[in-house]
Amino acid sequence: MGKRTRGNCHQLSTVCFLQEVKNQRQATNRLRTLNSRATESNEQRERRIHCNALGNHNRIGAETFDARRNRLQLERVRQGTLRASNWLYLKDEALYYDPNLDYPNFPQIVIGSMLSKCTFCGALKFEAEASGLCCSNGKVSLPEVPQLPEPLKSLMEGNHPKSKEFLSMIRKYNSSFQMTSFGTSLPMLDSTGFMPTFRIQDQVYHKAGSLMSLLIEEAKFLQIYFLGNEEAEAKRRCTLIPGTTRSLIESLQKMLHENNHYVQKFKMAIEDNPTEDLQIVIKADKKPIEGHERVFNTPALNEVAIILAGNDFAKRHIVLTKLSNELKNICETHISYDALQYTLMFPRGEDGYTININQVEPGTSNQINKMVSAMSFYAYRLMVRSTENRLLNYRDNF
Repeated sequence: MGKRTRGNCHQLSTVCFLQEVKNQRQATNRLRTLNSRATESNEQRERRIHCNALGNHNRIGAETFDARRNRLQLERVRQGTLRASNWLYLKDEALYYDPNLDYPNFPQIVIGSMLSKCTFCGALKFEAEASGLCCSNGKVSLPEVPQLPEPLKSLMEGNHPKSKEFLSMIRKYNSSFQMTSFGTSLPMLDSTGFMPTFRIQDQVYHKAGSLMSLLIEEAKFLQIYFLGNEEAEAKRRCTLIPGTTRSLIESLQKMLHENNHYVQKFKMAIEDNPTEDLQIVIKADKKPIEGHERVFNTPALNEVAIILAGNDFAKRHIVLTKLSNELKNICETHISYDALQYTLMFPRGEDGYTININQVEPGTSNQINKMVSAMSFYAYRLMVRSTENRLLNYRDNF
């Protein structure tokens, strides 16, 4: 054996020895700590926790900006290393399956039941999920999503003769009524191979066209709502989305005309202003519909306003023209972004996320000078709670 090989073996043996000594020392320290805490009284335990919390508070309060950034970075690295080490022994295990091992009881695989309940919003979570995942520990408080109007409610709950068909094709039915289209900032790439998929470049957008179709074009998306004839509307929807049932389309179409406040306001604006240069603006940060009494019967002009051609408007507002061949991108932080695309999820035109939703003091309704992020908003909306969350029933519509 050469000198280099013997040197490497010696070095490896030294590293293993030092690691074993370290592990023994850590095990001894853990045992000593456990024994010490097992004999302490409740008063001693509370005093220890209070002193530790006070020490951490003082230490963090005295940190410089760079020191805090370095500490958080080290903590992220430590957490990442710990999570990776928990899974290291399962690496490639699927390729070397051992029938003698009890895989269902591996702690890294078993996540348990949703027994953890948030004291602020009532969300049900798994034991290992973060306490603030649902409502940021009480800082996010949103109004409940209202019940669905009929016949959509019965269709979603399985109490309608056509429920099975509707739920199996819910994406098609939503596509029949959506008011905006799907697009990207760069052309979509052609897919190759067997799988019927498409690839997207850059950013995804929802796009809105004009309220009325040009004479040389067929109505589509929002334009279908203003054909002025129920039969013509239903026929056009069934033509665009083959496989849907005409009777279901007609009943859902009637429901939206009676309940969706966007459809009602747009229709009223068109009837009251027959000029071709009509423009309608939906303000990006309009007052939430929950704040208006009889909002579904009385349009609020400060939310959906009629403006004159050439007027200035904010970049995030949605401006719809009566006649145009131009498609306009809708900002993803616009309060109407979800309601215009997922019409059957928000059939009344319920408000979605916007950048001006204030956080609140935990346990109160007092607003603070911090805003709710998009992630926190949708996490709150999509959590499982003891009360029914109807948004989770939409299956493939997401």
